[in-house]
Amino acid sequence: VLDMLAAVQLPDPERIHGAYPHQISGGQRQRAMIAMALILGPEILIADEPTTALDVTTQAQILALIREMQRTRRMAVMFITHDFGVVAEIADRIAVMKDGKLVEQGSAHQVLDHPRHAYTIGLLAAVPNLAPAEPRALDAEAPVALRVEGLRKTYRGAGMFRTRSARTVHAVKDVTLAIRRGETLGIVGESGSGKSTLARCIARLIAPDAGTIRIGDIRFEALARRALRDARKRIQMVFQDPFGS
Repeated sequence: VLDMLAAVQLPDPERIHGAYPHQISGGQRQRAMIAMALILGPEILIADEPTTALDVTTQAQILALIREMQRTRRMAVMFITHDFGVVAEIADRIAVMKDGKLVEQGSAHQVLDHPRHAYTIGLLAAVPNLAPAEPRALDAEAPVALRVEGLRKTYRGAGMFRTRSARTVHAVKDVTLAIRRGETLGIVGESGSGKSTLARCIARLIAPDAGTIRIGDIRFEALARRALRDARKRIQMVFQDPFGS
């Protein structure tokens, strides 16, 4: 079990082996599920969006792991995904479905490079690339909607019944940023890099250890419970994993 947890690139396999689901990230839970499927050495693996919750580096590792196990165990794989990048990386053949029907199938080269069906052509045309959009004209004088200065959050915890040593995770370290009204700021990083903790601190779903959070002219991190309840309408959050959250 520990070897398989390590094979799916889970950090500290012994700790994760003894963890509850709420104690690990969504991407780590996804990798644990992949490990549970692969450890039985199946003849057929049906992978339904197995890399959706994973960052791109872990996604590449998982795809490499599935390919390696397929090579060593002669395993058949049905890989269900909406991500053409993943399809191009792993598939020998591609079948495209629409409204419950297979509208096109063929080799990966045929479908990706020479699509025939209009639906396939539309799907491929919609694949995003890394070319940035044309810059928008932003108002440099627009008021600051959010200002974060020196934000820090550390998690500390002991094992069950104190049988395992306490562990300290510095999830957010001295983060400072600002966003003006009408502007979009992208926060990018691997699973476990602190993105979600930063967002939860800003929304005051968890309390930061240090730093200031200003939503307009309100010191958000300093609000008492009743004042926070009234002010929270000014900031809302869409979760990556609503059930886990």
